[in-house]
Amino acid sequence: MAEKDILPPGGRQNERPHDDPPGGGAATCDPEAPRRRRAAESPDLSLFARRVGDLVSRPPIVAEPGLPIRDAARIMLKEGVGSLLVSQSPGGVLGIVTDTDLRKAVALGRDLESGVKTVMSSPVAEIAASEACFDALLKMMAHKVHHLAVTGPGGVTGVVTAHDILLLHSVSPLSLFREIQSQRDFAGLYPLLAKTPRVIRALLDNGARAGHITRLITVVNDHILHKIIELVHREIGPPPTAYCWISMGSEGRREQTFATDQDNALVYADSPDEPVRRAAEVFFQALAERVVGHLEKAGFPRCKGNMMAVNPAWRKSLAAWKATFEDWIAVPEPLEVLHSTIFFDFRGVAGRVELADDLRAHVARRAAASGIFLRFLAADCQVTRAPLTLFRGFAVERSGQHKQTLDLKKRGLVPFQDFARVMALAHGVVETGTLERVETLARLGHIPANLGREVAQAFEFLLSVKLAHQLSQVERGLPPDTHIDPRALSDMDKGTLRDAFGVIGTMQSFLKDMFHLNAG
Repeated sequence: MAEKDILPPGGRQNERPHDDPPGGGAATCDPEAPRRRRAAESPDLSLFARRVGDLVSRPPIVAEPGLPIRDAARIMLKEGVGSLLVSQSPGGVLGIVTDTDLRKAVALGRDLESGVKTVMSSPVAEIAASEACFDALLKMMAHKVHHLAVTGPGGVTGVVTAHDILLLHSVSPLSLFREIQSQRDFAGLYPLLAKTPRVIRALLDNGARAGHITRLITVVNDHILHKIIELVHREIGPPPTAYCWISMGSEGRREQTFATDQDNALVYADSPDEPVRRAAEVFFQALAERVVGHLEKAGFPRCKGNMMAVNPAWRKSLAAWKATFEDWIAVPEPLEVLHSTIFFDFRGVAGRVELADDLRAHVARRAAASGIFLRFLAADCQVTRAPLTLFRGFAVERSGQHKQTLDLKKRGLVPFQDFARVMALAHGVVETGTLERVETLARLGHIPANLGREVAQAFEFLLSVKLAHQLSQVERGLPPDTHIDPRALSDMDKGTLRDAFGVIGTMQSFLKDMFHLNAG
């Protein structure tokens, strides 16, 4: 494909509000400047156009760890701030004390003459001043915090709060996040997923990139999962050993949209104690059954292939999972390849995430060392052909329920996900998201920079088409699917779609050469 930008549906050249870093060019040579000024004046677009540093109006108020709690409250009242940063020599930040921490200290009868270090939260989540405000919102939701320390070249320059972000957007995802966090029973969680489309519509209409939106959907879904697991533990008690709940497939890649089945697994710590092992099997079966059941009621359908933690095959100890992976490598048959393509995109979501990290490191080492297995995966990437005819028409279905449509997931997105996965495994890249994998591969020189750029742009365009299509279906009360009718697209989007599909052949040719698939 020629080197040019793949544009979002309905977009025009040079209208991608997140691709340009702040500064770095003369005003007279910046065609984006007028657009950015208009965006900054919009309360919706400012989430994407404005940088976190723009929200910092004053330096942070800093306190020593031994400052009495009573004095900290007086300083916050005098300065009119809702937080203090606790300093750490030399010049670092040890923690943060918020007005919520002070209220808890009083309510719990703490000695108000004790140092603020006894009530602070640590470590402090940070974000660079140059990041978009939308990224600050995502970080707050992901870390379940309401304050971020803003960093610049000289260190911490200020603090940004959830309230600052809320003022930028009339339909803020933070309100949905807070609603999830406030629930005290399962019934209150069940209807909340249905509120996501309204938030996504506001973001999509105001220029959010597809990659940003799928990350946001993933964060919301993760919070629902966290709350369900928390409530289940209230019912059945603590686990007999450490464990981690794992998300796989699109959940693991952070590429969820509106039609996400459950793809999950569970890994728990090994124990030399036989009674502990037996207790773990019983406990985690009960945990999985309850969590999966409540996720279904909350709007996440069960996996038709039963690739869920309720299936003992997807609920194992760390050593058993490592052995399973060894088996998949040793016998790369079609079923093993299917399982591995879903499993290899896993990420730890809840519980002891270190268990998932240990498993990820093992998978990365063993996959990179197995040339035969990787060659098998690369060969599997050649199966799906781009849905284009000889003369670059769209190869749509000619009959049946989905006549005149093409499956954007199977024939469009999957080849990109497969390419990024096999290349990441081959080079020991631990990222799970398609865009993150491609970016890392290109940055490390494992794929040419121009190929990485084309793959990323094409994938994000396809993802944006899928999001817009599914959101429209949801808003019309229809079940979301991935079958699009190219005739419904504008001429410009049709052309961009053809270009995006054309990248599939480029990726497949790259894999053929790398793994010598034409030989023998």
